[in-house]
Amino acid sequence: MTQELHSLRPVLSERRSAARPRSRRRARWLWGLAVLIAVGAGVAIALREDPGSSVAPDALIVTPRKGALAIDIFETGVIQPNERVEIKSKVAGQALEVNVEEGDVVKRGQLLLRLDPTDYEREVARSAAAIEQAQAGVDFARQTLARVKGSVDEQVLPRSELEAAQHQLRMNQAALLTAEVALSAAKDSVRYTRILAPIDGTVIQRSVEVGEVVTPGVVATFEGRSLLTIADLSKLLVKVELNQIDVARVKLGGRATARLDALPGQEFQAEISRVAVASTKATGRDVELFPLELTLTSRSPDIKPGMTADITLHISEIPDVLSLPIEAVVKDGARSMVTRVTSLPNGKQTKEKLEVQVGARNDREQQITSGLNEGDRILIDPPSAGENETKL
Repeated sequence: MTQELHSLRPVLSERRSAARPRSRRRARWLWGLAVLIAVGAGVAIALREDPGSSVAPDALIVTPRKGALAIDIFETGVIQPNERVEIKSKVAGQALEVNVEEGDVVKRGQLLLRLDPTDYEREVARSAAAIEQAQAGVDFARQTLARVKGSVDEQVLPRSELEAAQHQLRMNQAALLTAEVALSAAKDSVRYTRILAPIDGTVIQRSVEVGEVVTPGVVATFEGRSLLTIADLSKLLVKVELNQIDVARVKLGGRATARLDALPGQEFQAEISRVAVASTKATGRDVELFPLELTLTSRSPDIKPGMTADITLHISEIPDVLSLPIEAVVKDGARSMVTRVTSLPNGKQTKEKLEVQVGARNDREQQITSGLNEGDRILIDPPSAGENETKL
């Protein structure tokens, strides 16, 4: 037994010696972690106590700008022609000729389309025959009235016969008038088979082919289909809609600038040519908007109706003012606050909150009326704030 114990001692000794290094390593690791925590806590305390130890990135520092502040309104509009006419037929018929293609320039009174007039020409002949028949009836009634009147005067016939003859003449005269109206209508129908251009312009849409049967205008309007569409492209408009706040700031003749996605890098001048006197509510929308019409005073042949345009309405310009980006001014209740950064000789920076007085603003800049100087360095903090965005 004693011999066995002696034989186990080396084994136990080896196990203890192997366990000691692991215990020492664990202890050293825990000690290092504690030191790191302490150092981190010290750094955090130091940063809280010394705000000048943090350096603001130059990208977030701006200086007040002295210059003109443009007060603008930004909106999106759609290019439209000065005048647009949808051509529909007043009569039904088969198209015999279509004399224009999309893109053709036409003059007022030019023949665009001709329908088959055969049925209407027959109606003209029928109405002319009816007029002859009615005229013969009137002539005979007049002769009859004259004879009856003589007989009544001679007391050969009773007065009732005279009244009957007079009534028959009036009836025949009414039949003649009806026949004349029918003839006039038939002639109009023949004339309507020749569809002429109502304005000078450009054909921007053609929806009819030779051989098609054309429906009258009322039916075509109900179906939402026109035969041809002509637009006056000599003057292009931009239609926009403004809210009730912005519409009160615009005036007839006001300047505007248009930029089109289709023509990047180009600007076109425009003038406010119409301001709605009342609001409209678009289908499916609850907000009331005011239509505004701009006339392009500079243009390009590449501008086409239906293109969208970003419109800048130039309301006013305030000269020689101090301004900051709107992101640099933060609202604190009723106060407007900025963060001014000052560099120290040791390379650190100090930050201080300042209240400033503000004036006009646009969607990019805020006027500073007092509280800052031109060379101050202002921190954009936060870089963007929802409450600082332009409210629509």
